[in-house]
Amino acid sequence: MTTEYAARKNEECYEHVYVIHHPDEEREACRPLRTGPAYDRQKALGAQFGCVNGFERPNYYGPLDADDCFDHDSRSFRRGKWWKYAVEEAKAIRNGVGLIDATTFTKHIVKGIGAAAFLDWFTTNKLPKIGRINLTYALTNAGTTRSEYTIVRNSEDNFYLVSAGAWTDYDADFLRKSASEMEAKFGRIEIQNVTTQYGVFAIAGPKSRNVLNEIIKDADRGTALSNKRFPWLSMRNIELGMCPVKAIRVAYTGELGWELHHPIEMQNYLWDLITKAGEKHGMKLVGARAQNWLRQEKSYRAFGNELGRDATPLEADLPRFVDLGKDFRGKKAMLELGIRSKCVTLLIDGPDDADPWGREALYDGETRVGRLTSGGYSVAFGKSIGMGYVKPETAIIGKKLKVKMFDQLWDAEIVEDSPYDPNNSTIRVDG
Repeated sequence: MTTEYAARKNEECYEHVYVIHHPDEEREACRPLRTGPAYDRQKALGAQFGCVNGFERPNYYGPLDADDCFDHDSRSFRRGKWWKYAVEEAKAIRNGVGLIDATTFTKHIVKGIGAAAFLDWFTTNKLPKIGRINLTYALTNAGTTRSEYTIVRNSEDNFYLVSAGAWTDYDADFLRKSASEMEAKFGRIEIQNVTTQYGVFAIAGPKSRNVLNEIIKDADRGTALSNKRFPWLSMRNIELGMCPVKAIRVAYTGELGWELHHPIEMQNYLWDLITKAGEKHGMKLVGARAQNWLRQEKSYRAFGNELGRDATPLEADLPRFVDLGKDFRGKKAMLELGIRSKCVTLLIDGPDDADPWGREALYDGETRVGRLTSGGYSVAFGKSIGMGYVKPETAIIGKKLKVKMFDQLWDAEIVEDSPYDPNNSTIRVDG
């Protein structure tokens, strides 16, 4: 962070002290500053951007003739002008195919003779096999969640870590300090922050494989993306046209899909290639707001919302990502904390013109029993959806609660995790 950036953003805070703050507010100072190569292409196609760690990221794709005040004037405590565009984007991923720019992801390489032992101690889950991935958590010494990582194992002692884009320096600092502390025990550990070296496009939806089959270079193109050669939760180095891609078969939207990690200098080439191939399949460009709704239909937790220093992975109801058979940082403290509250997913019969955003109080009768940490609209269920924490005794599937919005209580029901496609059949579909 530079001096001028810090000063101007600080001054902006003073300017906003006595103004109304909307949940969909995007502040304008120092923007655009950090942009991916495809920024101008996306803007020309109607992208309205949000800012993540100073990095521009499409929130949604609005009208092509929108004026410069469109997003600012769309702000509302209810469904703003942008809402209908996000709905269509979410539907495209559920029913067809969509393309998301996820370049803002934080990315690290961890390698060296001590890398495997270090990461095994540093995170809660088992390490993946070579060519596979896992989701895992790094804990604080108090046992709560410090960071969330997707770990890709490139080789025996080489790992590619992906984490939230808003926390690049936060994660880099923690990784380096932790590695320095443990290097004498585990051996040489090298940490490389490669966030700005790689762009990421996430393609998802029932037709995503069809789009990629148009452009993949392979001796047997018809099987290159099949379950046999490219199973769910695995990584393959592939070629899309002339672009080398580290493809990861995972999708934060809960549909068939791939993250396409590529050299940043080839981003515009790859963007043009994918968007051209997607035309015949009706591919739609998708922003972060629709993605946020879709991940809630799958009960995917988000760092900074469901995940953070105030709860453990067990309280987030993620025991499948915690290997209690091994030692890891914060394990003892996590177990001593127990389950003080529990994360749940709720379907909400709220107002006809508004959805929750997170932080809304949850009531059981007249008693406040928790709060939402995320909220939005579900295209799969045609109503509002949310995730949040409640008292353990309240976390019962089918439990009727109330959500406080606009000073009124609205009906809500706790549902099973991953209410959309609970068996993950769409993610695993072969082809």
